[in-house]
Amino acid sequence: MLHTHYLDTNSHSDFLKQERIDPITGEKIEEGHTIVICAACKSAFFVESWEYLGNEHCNQEETLSEIPTVKSLQLVAKPLEYLPFLFRKGSYFAKEGKEGNWELIKNSIIFILGGLISTFLLIFFVILIGVKTSPIYGVIFLGVVLSLVGIIVNLYRNKKSFIGKDNPKKATYVALDLKNQSINYKKKDRKNIINFAQVRVLKYSLKYISSQICRKEDSYILSLEINTKQYQKIRFHTILHKNEIPHWSKFLEELPYTIPVLNQK
Repeated sequence: MLHTHYLDTNSHSDFLKQERIDPITGEKIEEGHTIVICAACKSAFFVESWEYLGNEHCNQEETLSEIPTVKSLQLVAKPLEYLPFLFRKGSYFAKEGKEGNWELIKNSIIFILGGLISTFLLIFFVILIGVKTSPIYGVIFLGVVLSLVGIIVNLYRNKKSFIGKDNPKKATYVALDLKNQSINYKKKDRKNIINFAQVRVLKYSLKYISSQICRKEDSYILSLEINTKQYQKIRFHTILHKNEIPHWSKFLEELPYTIPVLNQK
């Protein structure tokens, strides 16, 4: 049976203070919203999100008839399991608005100036080598330079486009440590810990990516940004197949309700 709850401050003030986030839309649950709560994991969903999931979650259809109290929301410790994604450090969030326009202009200026300077130096050295030695050496030098430029551009393109395969030994792995109340990430033997209490907000973006960029069908770019109360921004991004999205949804569901989660659409 589907149990729905219309939220108002008078009846649900304690629940609203938790500032829960709908796992599907990433939107904050507030007064005036109608929600359902999964009977298995106690996650709260908008009615529309619940219907989107086919009226089931955690492989069951039961919902709670009453909103649980804070005491019943204690996190259950589980073995530490890292997400099955090969994360890269850094951001893949697309810049928009004035910041995005300035980024485009800046990159265009750098590209044009770099191209002009490179062309001038290339012509100068080709002529110099041709005059000092023989025209054939100038042609050979030109061919070597163009080959090196092609290799560098191809390596940069592969790095940015996910065409090449990531090395698991060089990748970063992310996990929730419910026992110690922290988000853990590691690269090789180096481990880092961010306590839940240190997290100010967690932002993420999940966007479809063309097969021309990653050479895989039905793939998405997942970008993750953890903002701490010390004003640090820790960023990761990775590529995942649509069948791997449930792993990410589970990660969001298991976050404590005290951490605001924003979906950067």
